[in-house]
Amino acid sequence: MFRHWFRTLLSYLRLPLIAHADRELHDLREEIEFHLSASAADHHSEGMDPRQSQQTALEQFGDVKTVVDDCCHVSLSRHLFWHRLHQLLTLGLVIAIGWLVWIYFPAQNKPTSAGTQLAASGFLESETTGDIKGTVVAENGQPLNNTHILAVVKTWPPQGYRQNSFTAVTRPDGTFLIENVYPPGQEYEVQIAAIADAHLLKSEYISMRTGTLEPVHFQLMKSAALVLHFESDSGAPLAGVKAFPFERVDQSGQEHCIYFCSAQPVVRESNQAGNLPMPHFLPGEQVTVYVQFPGGEWQTRELTVPKDNQTVILTPESVTRVDGG
Repeated sequence: MFRHWFRTLLSYLRLPLIAHADRELHDLREEIEFHLSASAADHHSEGMDPRQSQQTALEQFGDVKTVVDDCCHVSLSRHLFWHRLHQLLTLGLVIAIGWLVWIYFPAQNKPTSAGTQLAASGFLESETTGDIKGTVVAENGQPLNNTHILAVVKTWPPQGYRQNSFTAVTRPDGTFLIENVYPPGQEYEVQIAAIADAHLLKSEYISMRTGTLEPVHFQLMKSAALVLHFESDSGAPLAGVKAFPFERVDQSGQEHCIYFCSAQPVVRESNQAGNLPMPHFLPGEQVTVYVQFPGGEWQTRELTVPKDNQTVILTPESVTRVDGG
């Protein structure tokens, strides 16, 4: 294998010069022959016999071998310069491409030795030891079991920006734990949301920081019994419409939201009657929900939550109505 590549390299270095020398020698010989023939023809037209014409042309031209050698030397020197420049530029390009691949190629695809695997954060597993933990309780202080915890962790490893989502469900005592998701010794951000049936959506954004994250505590208030009703443009109920709560703004102006990348555990579908309960808001709140009609793309709908026992009707053509039921 090594011999093959070595021979290939030698061929690249030498063969272009050999081929050029052979071609240059052939062209020079043809040019000299043409020049001598033309000169001999001129002498013959002046009255010399053919043999004397050729001899005179040769004498006037000089030593043919010396002329050929000098011309080949000049041509090869010029060609060698450009050939070596081409080789240097090619080598520089190969080195530059290799460097770019080394810098930008995702680190998780590079071979790593035992104990040096990269976590989803982009840092080594040994560096990504930060846990997200906390508790969720109701407004009366009682633990809330089976509450969905949706966390998004942002990190800035040497290979660039990372955003990863994690989920958990609270235990009977209302606690939750998501292990090894951020590097305490590096900068990171966390967005975390808690969502439970018949309770308000609540979230918290923890800005860029380092160190260990303090336990997160959520106290969820009771919510209104909002129902979304999906129907076609002709008024027929639509089953299988997917939706989830995206954002609400509380009375203090604080935004509470769920990141799309972490929302899968709380996506629900409308039933055969086209209804989908979404009890995570308060009456009068300006809220946003994500909706996906069968065969369509995800889209956002901004709503004003009506009074209790009222239904919001949504159609594919963005028509929103309130039905007092």
